[in-house]
Amino acid sequence: MRSNKILIIGSLPPPIGGVSIHVQRLLHHLEKNGILYKYIDLKTSSKSSIIIKIFSHNRIHLHCSNVFLRFMMTFFGVIFLKKIDFTLHGDLGRYNSKFKNALDLLSIYLSNTPILLNQKSYSKAKRYNRNSILGSSFYSPNYEKEVLRKDIMKSILEHKNKFQFQFCTNAYNLSFDKDNHEIYGLFELIELFAIYSQFSLVISDPSGAYQNAILNKKIILSENILLISCQHSFYKVIELSDGMIRNTTTDGDSISVKEGLYLNKLVYCTSVVERPKESIIYKKGTFISILQKQQFLKQDVKAHYSKQDFEKKMFENILLYKL
Repeated sequence: MRSNKILIIGSLPPPIGGVSIHVQRLLHHLEKNGILYKYIDLKTSSKSSIIIKIFSHNRIHLHCSNVFLRFMMTFFGVIFLKKIDFTLHGDLGRYNSKFKNALDLLSIYLSNTPILLNQKSYSKAKRYNRNSILGSSFYSPNYEKEVLRKDIMKSILEHKNKFQFQFCTNAYNLSFDKDNHEIYGLFELIELFAIYSQFSLVISDPSGAYQNAILNKKIILSENILLISCQHSFYKVIELSDGMIRNTTTDGDSISVKEGLYLNKLVYCTSVVERPKESIIYKKGTFISILQKQQFLKQDVKAHYSKQDFEKKMFENILLYKL
């Protein structure tokens, strides 16, 4: 018997990542809004159980970072007359492999409704599938899930009190772009903050990948840099900090950027993709000029991004899951 519920396929934390956080919050808000769904986890479910669930549902929505799985699912949808939707968690055309980029375009073409997370990707996708939708990665958090250990919270607050201004930044893993540049730009920031030691930088490293790389490279972190290398809520780190940095070489629609704006923080991010106009945008490699000018010390953080705007966009995204 086929279910009229939408089947959502994805992954939940742990590990913490942009996609898993998105899915976790999505499911929370679907339940809050009474939207029927069935969820199956890619990490914990067997291939056979996933296939059975797919055959018992007419409409499927996929959240994953695997380009091959996206293509296979959309191709499957065409063959078996299933409505396969997916959210592309990243920038369309971001791979250094032409084959992978071509597979993503084919997935866009074959899917029922692809959801893109920035204007550039959406404009490109629209040429291949007129049902393409511009969505958002952001859902307001379920506060019961946003926790920091007391010792981590204490360390952040003690660190903050020692310096003029506390920035934070995050990286879900140590990853490289198609030009083999470090995507999150953390090593660049580590070098900068070693020079500008009057300011604090908290680095969220939930996978521990940067901690391992720092040990392997024998990098000594300056006293104004605090590295948190365990599973934790970056949302809570932003909440405790003065400002947030997104120093990436590529991006989709960063959850952490939206979180920073939602929390009414100063948010600095590279111009590599379209960013919210309320953020402070700089060209990759030029964050040093922001530290030199120290304009953030003089800025009053006003309500530069209305929470009502977030809620409206979030509700629009939730409606996409209604049958």
